[in-house]
Amino acid sequence: MKIPFTLIFAGLVGFAVLTGCHSTRFSFGVMSDVHLQGGNLQQRQILDSVIFLVNNAGKIIREGTGLSVRKPSGLFVTGDLTDSGTQEAWKEFEEIFGLNGEGRLEMPVYETFGNHDGGVNGTVREGIRTRNTMRKGVVMTSGNGLHYAIERCGHLFIVLGSYPGDRWDPECEWCHYFNESFREAEGSLGFLEDALKTNREGRNLPVFLFFHYGWDDFSMLWWTQAEQERFFGALKDSRISGIFHGHNHQIDAYSGQGYDVFISGSPQRGEKAGETLFVSVTRGEIRVFVLSGSGVQELTLNDPGDN
Repeated sequence: MKIPFTLIFAGLVGFAVLTGCHSTRFSFGVMSDVHLQGGNLQQRQILDSVIFLVNNAGKIIREGTGLSVRKPSGLFVTGDLTDSGTQEAWKEFEEIFGLNGEGRLEMPVYETFGNHDGGVNGTVREGIRTRNTMRKGVVMTSGNGLHYAIERCGHLFIVLGSYPGDRWDPECEWCHYFNESFREAEGSLGFLEDALKTNREGRNLPVFLFFHYGWDDFSMLWWTQAEQERFFGALKDSRISGIFHGHNHQIDAYSGQGYDVFISGSPQRGEKAGETLFVSVTRGEIRVFVLSGSGVQELTLNDPGDN
């Protein structure tokens, strides 16, 4: 059963001016698996160091590679914002990341939920629902208020929760180990189908997609082959520029069914800082860089035959 979605057009011109977007040259960040615990001082210090990298990404890449890139106009966080979905951890996320650039992060943040963020009507999902009503640049939201799309720089960015699904599929064997409602995708696949159809019939903008599970071995346990086939069917005839996910805490880039897929890593590696991705788009050419405490490195796609 599809959840209806809402179109919102107000304020797009003002948003483009505020973020300094240019449709032929822009950039954004991608992070995943923050796992905030709430009250863990060491974790906050590590995250502060990664936020510093994101805020200064343009300078770091220029000094590390010699390339001139634009300042990121936003950061997408692809789930597991918290470690267990508590109110304390969610409050900490809001304090650190802000919403429209007023937190320690000096840019808008576009987050979604993962399997660690609690279930239906939990603190994190309800928080995201509320924030979506205040988030700048939103042009489409799902009927339940959880999933959303923003338009920026001549592109559509669609944010889809834990994975593109509707109600959890009983064929998902791994899901039977859990009775909690965090396994529910809450209509994200139906929203994606409608959003892409609306885009194709309109301006047919190139699209970036963001969600938590992907196609690594661990992620494949969490959504079924039928759900994945329907997802790829929904992408047909759309201009998909890239797909970003998290979940396995690794950095990787690979081809999935002919689409470029990037795993966003995690900002924490034990007692040390982890990584975040920086995506630079110049006249349709997409380059992805890994930012970490050890410097900057460009991320290239693996051989499609490996996936």
